[in-house]
Amino acid sequence: MPADYALFMRLEAVSLYMSLRRAEKVPLEQFFDFLERYPYFKGETTERDEVGRVVEVKFVGKFKVVYWHDHAVKELKILKVERLPKT
Repeated sequence: MPADYALFMRLEAVSLYMSLRRAEKVPLEQFFDFLERYPYFKGETTERDEVGRVVEVKFVGKFKVVYWHDHAVKELKILKVERLPKT
């Protein structure tokens, strides 16, 4: 059941996302849809953003997604989408 949360992405994350091939976008889109349905979902780890806020980190395929839940206004904020280094 949708939780009525809106998803917002920083411009840097949007720019990287828009540069991806369709096949690379699919897992990210699926994760973003999942987050909108389950806004309390915790990532695999956490880190601190530039203002010291604890943010969630989720690894999605070849990408690291950094986000936080702003429950006061029912928003999910995607701060970063980064391509993981090749191993």
